[in-house]
Amino acid sequence: MRQLDKLWEYQQADKKVADYETEIRQFPLRVQLLKLRNIVADQQTVVRGMENDANKALERLEELSTQRDRAAETFEQIGKDLEANAYETAAQVREAIQQMTDAETALKNAEKELAKMVSHSQMMENRYKEVRLKAGKARDEYTRLKATYDKEFEKQTAQLEELKKQRAEVGEQVDPKYMERYKAVRGQCFPAMARLNNDQCSGCNMSLPSAVAKQLQGSDEIIECENCGRILYMPDAQ
Repeated sequence: MRQLDKLWEYQQADKKVADYETEIRQFPLRVQLLKLRNIVADQQTVVRGMENDANKALERLEELSTQRDRAAETFEQIGKDLEANAYETAAQVREAIQQMTDAETALKNAEKELAKMVSHSQMMENRYKEVRLKAGKARDEYTRLKATYDKEFEKQTAQLEELKKQRAEVGEQVDPKYMERYKAVRGQCFPAMARLNNDQCSGCNMSLPSAVAKQLQGSDEIIECENCGRILYMPDAQ
């Protein structure tokens, strides 16, 4: 048997491994688990963001509460001073009245913003509970499905290892220099070998000179498609 025939057999075994690896990656349960994992990760990111926003909101609430209390104290104190005729000149009275007006405005603004923040915090609390609930359900579903998937994955892994073992056994029959070239081409395109049918590369469908078929017939020489670079193969029987 020619080295090219052995290399072709190796490619068939190699393709079985590659196809099964693809099958494992596209296994519906695995895809569903990945989707659930992403949902949990996304919800956790949202929760962390909401918690960070909540901490900032608490700081702002404390700041507004302090502003409100100071404005109320200022408003009350100036009112008492006005009632007690503590100001000696008209200018002092006008300044006190302006301060009182400013304090009243600051008080109303602080109370207005506080009311908005309280309303917003209630909405955020409801949203926070909703997100946590969704994340919890996704996490529970992930845990449940993963137990099932782990058993299936164990079987898939065993099957994959058996296919790899078969590939290795076939590979032992291939000359190292042929294997080296095969792997080099495989790194660029897969499958790395292509049949030459009616002077046409089955890998890229490029028509090649008829001399290529004559050169391949009964030969063990590595000849690559001038278009796609695959190793051309033609059985002796053709």
